[in-house]
Amino acid sequence: MPVSLKIEKGTFTVPTLIWWDGIDEWVAGFARHLIVREKNKASSVEETVKVLRMFRRFQRAHHVPHDQVNDDFLLAWQNLKKGQKVSIGRCNYCISVVHDFYKWAESLGRLKYHVQTRPKHDYTGIPEDYIFPISGREVELRLPSGQKYIKWVSGLLDDGVHSSYGSRHTPTSDEVIRLFAEAKKEGRNSARNLLMLVVALESGARVSEIVQLKVSDFPTPQELGPYVGKNAKSYLEVEVIRKNQGSGRLRINQQLVLKIVAFIYGDTQRQNIIRKNAGKKLSNDEFVFLSETGEGITTDSVTRIAGQLFRAAGIEKANIHRLRARYITTVIELQLDRLADQGVTVNRSEAWEEQVLVMAVQLMGHSHPMSLRPYLNEILQRRMTKDGRIEQRSVEDRERSIAELTEQFASQVYNAAQLAEANQLILAQKPDEAIEVLSRFIDFLRQVETA
Repeated sequence: MPVSLKIEKGTFTVPTLIWWDGIDEWVAGFARHLIVREKNKASSVEETVKVLRMFRRFQRAHHVPHDQVNDDFLLAWQNLKKGQKVSIGRCNYCISVVHDFYKWAESLGRLKYHVQTRPKHDYTGIPEDYIFPISGREVELRLPSGQKYIKWVSGLLDDGVHSSYGSRHTPTSDEVIRLFAEAKKEGRNSARNLLMLVVALESGARVSEIVQLKVSDFPTPQELGPYVGKNAKSYLEVEVIRKNQGSGRLRINQQLVLKIVAFIYGDTQRQNIIRKNAGKKLSNDEFVFLSETGEGITTDSVTRIAGQLFRAAGIEKANIHRLRARYITTVIELQLDRLADQGVTVNRSEAWEEQVLVMAVQLMGHSHPMSLRPYLNEILQRRMTKDGRIEQRSVEDRERSIAELTEQFASQVYNAAQLAEANQLILAQKPDEAIEVLSRFIDFLRQVETA
């Protein structure tokens, strides 16, 4: 709907987007900016608002607020349009409009550190390995006059050859093994660093959720009975706060529960941090993962530490965030395996895809399937046959996926906590106490084996 505005003795016709619950203030502000400040033609801005109407309808349907829109959500919208046979050029135009919309919001302070609009070294207050929710890349453009200028565009623009995921690498099985081997090397807080990676891989937790884990969320060693043996509980649900979503439930599998409890009560370096800071007024035992000061480790620190480990393991274009992507991919692959066994024919409708995503979400203990859609689309591109069926995977591939979900890569986390304590006692020339620790460890292993 066009609206006439009188600003500084001038009258402007501004295309405006109106929903049943009122004017879309963000879109109205952006359109006003394009007309009044950028001097764009009304017809051009009207086309921009039409694109934003499609995007905002999609966004509102899935109840995703502006500050939760990220590359995954934009990819979901992009892939939906591709499924509707929209051309690559048109898809790129639509993504560019939305990207410019959020760049404008960032420039006004409505969003902060959400859209990358300049090189990382030009920012202050963000870690080296910070990943912007909405990515950007620098391109050089040339005006008809021959003059060149630099512009930041969406990192999701599709040239028709490369995958939209090209700038973000999901670690392979071999790379995960290398990463964990690097984390297990002797060093300060190595058990903590390894376990943070394991939590991301096995639960699909975001970094902001990992740092929220508290000691009180988990059973004590004396309360582990329900999580050991043939009839053990398969998972524990922990309440976490998700940005702008309120509380949610993070599902921790049984093996991971055992490892976290072993770390809390058995890691020597963690205990030393607590003892060192006991005189300070800090809630040293509140959080599972502690910094050297005894406070809970921050998201920036987790991202920085993980980034160093990824680089040391020779894994490029990835960080701890991509372990979550690997977990999600594994879960969806297993759901498709079930459908492949049944000979299901793929119907690329939104309803069919929603069903698969809901199945995956239920297994993960998450509540919102929307952000998983890009992963499903990427997998279907690989596994769809010409007759519309899902290609079956080899037994080896299936077993590897199941192994990842049951966490066989990091089975030494519990061992590391116990053996590290015994090693410290041996170095302190306390062999009797070291023998006692190792004996408890052996008894625990026998209990698990015979249960």
